[in-house]
Amino acid sequence: MGRDLGLDGVVDHFTLSGDEAGWLRNKTGATRLGFAVQLKFLTWRGRFPRMRMELPPDAVEHVAKQVGVDASELGFYDFTSRAAKRHRSELRDLTGWHECTKTDLVKLVSHLVDVIWHDERREEQVRAELGRQMRVDLIEPPTAAQVNTIIRSALHQADERAVAEVAARLAREEDCPRRLDALVFTDPTGDDTEPSDSAAVDGDASEEDEDDVESVLSDIKAHPGNVSLNSLLDEIKKLKQVRAVGVPATVFTGIGVQVINAWRAGACASSPSHLRRFDAPVRHVLLAALLFQRQREITDTLVELLSSTVHRINVRAEKKVTEAFVAEFTKVRGKSGLLGKIAEASLGAPDGSVRSVVYPAAGGEKTLKDLVAEMKATNAEFARSKREVFKSSYSNHYRSGLMKLLGVLGFHSSNDQHKPVIEALKLIERHKDSSTTYLPLGETIPLEGVVRKDWMEFAIFTPTRGPSASCAPCTRRASSRPCATDCAARRSGWPAPTSGATPMRTFPTTSRSGARSTTRSSTSRATPSCSSPISRARCAPSYPPWTPSCRSCRG
Repeated sequence: MGRDLGLDGVVDHFTLSGDEAGWLRNKTGATRLGFAVQLKFLTWRGRFPRMRMELPPDAVEHVAKQVGVDASELGFYDFTSRAAKRHRSELRDLTGWHECTKTDLVKLVSHLVDVIWHDERREEQVRAELGRQMRVDLIEPPTAAQVNTIIRSALHQADERAVAEVAARLAREEDCPRRLDALVFTDPTGDDTEPSDSAAVDGDASEEDEDDVESVLSDIKAHPGNVSLNSLLDEIKKLKQVRAVGVPATVFTGIGVQVINAWRAGACASSPSHLRRFDAPVRHVLLAALLFQRQREITDTLVELLSSTVHRINVRAEKKVTEAFVAEFTKVRGKSGLLGKIAEASLGAPDGSVRSVVYPAAGGEKTLKDLVAEMKATNAEFARSKREVFKSSYSNHYRSGLMKLLGVLGFHSSNDQHKPVIEALKLIERHKDSSTTYLPLGETIPLEGVVRKDWMEFAIFTPTRGPSASCAPCTRRASSRPCATDCAARRSGWPAPTSGATPMRTFPTTSRSGARSTTRSSTSRATPSCSSPISRARCAPSYPPWTPSCRSCRG
């Protein structure tokens, strides 16, 4: 017997309505119960029971009570007899259910194609949709072999329809099919010509062209290697190759991910020689799906490589600084007693030299060096040293790759909190090809919310001479001298010079003895020597930034 349905299931599916009870008026005994059981099983499962074992016992008891027949009478009803078949025919006339015909098969396949062509390829889901539609159309399920035939036919026609739709969209894109064919054909037109004598002579050249074509496609299919600058550059190259084909994302609008993944898997499993054997629409769709998915995957890979590369730089910097600190660090014991000895010796010989008084009291110069090394080995000093190594490693090795990365990836955010970071990335993008070390004057530089406080000293250049660090726009120049000249021009009310050759400017400094002296600022590479006629003319009082201090310029 079948499994019990429970009270709710029995009431929902095996309760006879008034009309259904009227259909039993001329039947008695086992025939009456068998007829009623077949009727309710049909409305429940969409088919007739093949044997008594399929019927839930509690459902049989429930129906037996409604028709006034003992449930044990069902044992005398043969579901394979001529009477049972006549009952099924009568029930079809009463309920509207009918056996599946050839016309029904065609309609079911057409319905499945309309439903699944754009986003479904799982057989179990297609089978469930087929059963649902047969219940809607009151069609009894055909044999298992026929059901499998319907599903296979629907999946095949659905794939053909999807391929035709995407191929038509690709054909409307200018030169897109030709660029796709260029991935598998040495001749982008894709024309297969018979080999001739000239082709035999140029066989080596054609083989080289074919190898180049296959290498491009294999590069696109390849997965990234370990985290390194070379892997980053390889992925950037792949992304550029994929974008060069120019497959628009709109050609896959409305197409499910499962369908695109199936096409992509077909393209990955096929070599260029196999792809050349496909019909042009199929070949174009498979290659387009591969490039569409690979573009997304490579983009995600580049983001992961960016994060991994930054993490790697940080780990290597920490390791290098740790090794350096461990190498020079020697813990000095008894620092309190050592300090007392140094104080006592200093008070005993206040006029003596450090080497003759302090060194002997401290136990030698090495002890003091170890003490200094220990004092430097703090969290702040360690973190700063690590940032220095990080900056050096980035500037000397990784910067070129990361600048290329900014050229192929676009960063966007709708969150106002992240807008400073987006503006900073745009600023870097604008100046990524510049040969100068510092950003030009007048550029708006977002620092708040972008650069952490502990990195500010590496992000802002403050000259040791000239204007103070509070002159924010001037601290981000290629050198301190033109920055200082611009500040002097603003203080005097004249506009800052716009050319790279700015006049020399001297600034007063104070020596250790307290005497004021005049120190000439360094000149930039773009500034000619004052000995040239041009510089002498610019050093004249008629030049706006000229000050009386320029008289001391010796050229």
